[in-house]
Amino acid sequence: MTNKELIEKCKKYQKLNDEIAKKELEKKQIQAELKKELERKKVDEMDIDIYHFSNKAQKGKTLFDTKAFAEKHPKLFKQFTKEGAASTRFLFGLIKS
Repeated sequence: MTNKELIEKCKKYQKLNDEIAKKELEKKQIQAELKKELERKKVDEMDIDIYHFSNKAQKGKTLFDTKAFAEKHPKLFKQFTKEGAASTRFLFGLIKS
């Protein structure tokens, strides 16, 4: 791919990222409005036409504190942990001048 083609791809990628961010913001705003309506009606869920939406409280998750476990039981921690496979991460941004 030529430099000109790469630049065009980057411009298109950035434009798509910007559009997605704008749509995500719009989505969050609509979600907030729907939640307000649930609160106003003092209900946890609603059906309207073909749509169903809810804002129910979820049970808290039980999390395992690996750091505390490793500190209290270092031998067990070492015995039962293994290193995961390496992965790659694509990053994209503008060069700061």
